[in-house]
Amino acid sequence: MARNPLGSPTKANATVSNRALGILFLVVFIDLLGFGILIPLVPFYVERLGVGPELITAVLALYSLAQFLVTPVWGHVSDRIGRRPVLILCMAGHVGAYVILAFADSLAMLILSRVLGGLTAGNLATAYAYVTDLTPAEERAKHLGKISGAFGLGFIVGPALGGLLAGTGDIADANFVRPALAAAGLSLTALVGIVCFLPESRGTVNAHNTSRGTPGRGHERGRGFGPALALVLSRPVISLMVLLCLTVITFAAVRESIFSLWMSHQFAYGPATIGMVFSFNGIILVIVQFTAIGPLTKRFGEYALLLVGMTMYTACWIGLIIAQGLIMIMISMAASAIGTALFATSLQSMLSRRAGEGQRGVVMGVFQSASSLGRFSGQTVAGTIYGQIGPNAPFLLGALAMIPAFIIAMRIGTRLKSSDEPQVADGQKREKQP
Repeated sequence: MARNPLGSPTKANATVSNRALGILFLVVFIDLLGFGILIPLVPFYVERLGVGPELITAVLALYSLAQFLVTPVWGHVSDRIGRRPVLILCMAGHVGAYVILAFADSLAMLILSRVLGGLTAGNLATAYAYVTDLTPAEERAKHLGKISGAFGLGFIVGPALGGLLAGTGDIADANFVRPALAAAGLSLTALVGIVCFLPESRGTVNAHNTSRGTPGRGHERGRGFGPALALVLSRPVISLMVLLCLTVITFAAVRESIFSLWMSHQFAYGPATIGMVFSFNGIILVIVQFTAIGPLTKRFGEYALLLVGMTMYTACWIGLIIAQGLIMIMISMAASAIGTALFATSLQSMLSRRAGEGQRGVVMGVFQSASSLGRFSGQTVAGTIYGQIGPNAPFLLGALAMIPAFIIAMRIGTRLKSSDEPQVADGQKREKQP
């Protein structure tokens, strides 16, 4: 049987794998640049229709709901037919969603845009699975950190660009057509890049993962959300990791969905300033992802970084509660960026190391769905909390939610140290097979 060039354990083919990862990074960055353009502005697309924060965040939440429902399916499809076709379909969906958003003049069109975007939001989970196809376990955190760093890079340029495209005045005078069309154009560019330059990673004889392209035991089980969830629930540590993700992301989403409105309503900041704050958050995220994740993981291990990340999330929420101006807001967002980098990358790497060869797409898909469910839950209630309880109430609840989150994390740590679970306290150790 002829070997796929990406999988042969030769120096030349290792170069091919590195080139493929580089291409993946570029197309993910380009797509997320468009995503970043709209992140600070999407709440105002809804607000312009004359609705309150309760409905604004509910409309935002439709994206996460759709993503939650279909991401495990995308994971299963990518395990069966390959990562590349899924990436192509998802990028095409993004183009359509952004074009609809650009010309949305009714609540129905906004809902259609959000749902279409969510239904085709399997690109990140698929990109993570692509990386795990081509990297050894001991280098996975570094490469996953780079892909996550593409998100941060998109957040550096995207929000600032979106703010400038919307206009330097206040929200009432902003132009929201230009940012959406720019996002559509960037996703179209990413789509062309995948079609023309990105090779398939699935079905390779990978030198690091020793897969011959045949489904693992869990592969046939992971059909649809039910079997995929059953697979995850059968693995205690993975189940706890998914629960931790759900807990933390829910309250992170409460903050994220209301943050732009909070800055506009409480401090009268316009789109340019709001975009600048989001870009600053991206700068910190990228610095940590590209310079610190690898060395810190080797020095302290993924689990320790997970706990530090959760601590930084807590600091962010407390900082926003006491913020009186832009400086404290930016300090708090810096803490959030560090927390996101350490928490998300460490948890994803720990999870991917415990997924079987034929189960990575399914397990990562369920993990991404848990993240989407958390975002949906948080976004759905964020507007009500903000409007009915108070503008700082979302941040207070986020800080309090870290108490049960730390309890879950402690249980994960206990199981990781037990004799029948892989050890990750030392970043240099290799996991045992479950």
